[in-house]
Amino acid sequence: MTQATAIIADDEDLQRLDLKRMLNAIWPELQIVAECEDGGDALDAIVKLQPDIAFLDIRMPEINGLDVARASDGKCRVVFTTAFDNHAIEAFKLGAIDYLLKPITDDRLRQTIERIKQQL
Repeated sequence: MTQATAIIADDEDLQRLDLKRMLNAIWPELQIVAECEDGGDALDAIVKLQPDIAFLDIRMPEINGLDVARASDGKCRVVFTTAFDNHAIEAFKLGAIDYLLKPITDDRLRQTIERIKQQL
């Protein structure tokens, strides 16, 4: 299998850095190809870089994570990371692999990574 690639999109610096740290520890082979602060940058990164996975916060400036997933139209696998549980049904209707509630735990992220690896 070739090296998997991902983007992380979250408007909160600490949340973005924490997820990157966790991913590096749990899945060191994963290559983070972009870190985005808003939905517009996330959508641009998906189109230009064609990552295997997008870790998307739901509430972001410019374009929210749900709209990014909708606009990316299946170009990559999507995992939502959010503090809000009320968007889960819509997220799964959009084909999300998983829906991680913040604060994300190592065990929960491991489950998501296993799910992603099975699809890759």
